[in-house]
Amino acid sequence: MIDPSVVRPEIALDDFLPIFVSSALVLVFGGFYVGIYTAVKVKLLKTWTMVIAYAFWMLTAYCLYLMGSLMHVDKFTAKALVIAAIGLFLLPFAVYYMQDQVHKENEH
Repeated sequence: MIDPSVVRPEIALDDFLPIFVSSALVLVFGGFYVGIYTAVKVKLLKTWTMVIAYAFWMLTAYCLYLMGSLMHVDKFTAKALVIAAIGLFLLPFAVYYMQDQVHKENEH
């Protein structure tokens, strides 16, 4: 007999396309978030465009949520998706903080 705690609800056939599209949009929106963030930091874009970058991050987080809910993920995987969204948000901050510290230490 199969343990009922292991059985997952099947993914509906109609959900495969939305899952595929939302997972692809995670990459696209995440790339736009990091790209705009980087362009603002290197002064290619004005600082007000950071609002657009944060909007792309919110779209990324929503797509992760949509993908997880359509796939009927368990609690552990849902937590991993939340951590991934937070990590994507914080990663550019960490990169540019470290870059700034290295630049201050090695000024010519």
